[in-house]
Amino acid sequence: MALGLGAIVVGATVAANAGVPAKQAGLAAGLLNTSAQLGTALGLAIFSALATARTNHLFAAHAARPDALTSGYARALLASSIFLAAAALIALRTTNSRGEEPPEQPHADFPLEAIQTVES
Repeated sequence: MALGLGAIVVGATVAANAGVPAKQAGLAAGLLNTSAQLGTALGLAIFSALATARTNHLFAAHAARPDALTSGYARALLASSIFLAAAALIALRTTNSRGEEPPEQPHADFPLEAIQTVES
């Protein structure tokens, strides 16, 4: 995990700040860090709730403590695997629009001065 997280954090930071004007670099970095912190907290809350609910359900059914805890962790890990697969699918289907030419404007043949002259 240390190698993987180190590589992805650097890559995500570089990708998030690529093409951002210098005067907005702080805003982009702040958005990246805030979304990472909120995503981590939300993920931890979701998977902890799943594990706790499963464990408490098995405790109520008088299951052995190790079995209940293991089953709770297994439920949380299964859910996190599903979330990871969905995120990978979204990432693979998302296209990169950076560096592409902007779409052509409808009246690009007319100079802006000519349009302003007609309107005034």
